[in-house]
Amino acid sequence: RLHPVAYHGISPEGIEAVRAKFPQHPSKGNVTGRAFISGAIEQIPDVFADPDYQMLSLASIVSYRSAIGVPLMLKGRPIGPIAVTRREVGYFPDRQIELLRTFADQAVIAIENVRLFEEARLRNRDLTESLEQQTATGEILRVISTSPTDAQPVFDTIAQSAARLCGAQFCHLFRYDGQQ
Repeated sequence: RLHPVAYHGISPEGIEAVRAKFPQHPSKGNVTGRAFISGAIEQIPDVFADPDYQMLSLASIVSYRSAIGVPLMLKGRPIGPIAVTRREVGYFPDRQIELLRTFADQAVIAIENVRLFEEARLRNRDLTESLEQQTATGEILRVISTSPTDAQPVFDTIAQSAARLCGAQFCHLFRYDGQQ
């Protein structure tokens, strides 16, 4: 489904009208869906003259007549569109189309950067957790080797490490004495 993530130049009433229509599955009934489905730039020179256009109530509220949709393409697949609408009837000039294509490319770069950053953050978190676990295991083994006749320091180190690595305030380690 297509979800709007940014607006500019739309009244609060217009934003509410957009939110009432989206999220929605891409369809040929609007310029965003057309651009997403085709993976190509789509223009509607006059939405009121387009028999397939299904957002006429939105066009009336926001007061636009023409629309252009530019797909956000990542590795040959659409991941979203940019839609620009205006009050004038007609096609958008080539220089504006190229500008929108550049903006679409920049949006894809931003989306991909966020994804890669999050992926790296998760990998680093996993590595940090693994290192902490190895460090705790090493510390427990060190205590075992320095306390061969006393298990209490080992139990204390295990409880302390377990609480810290699990993000817990408390850890209880029990020993069964064999009595029923």
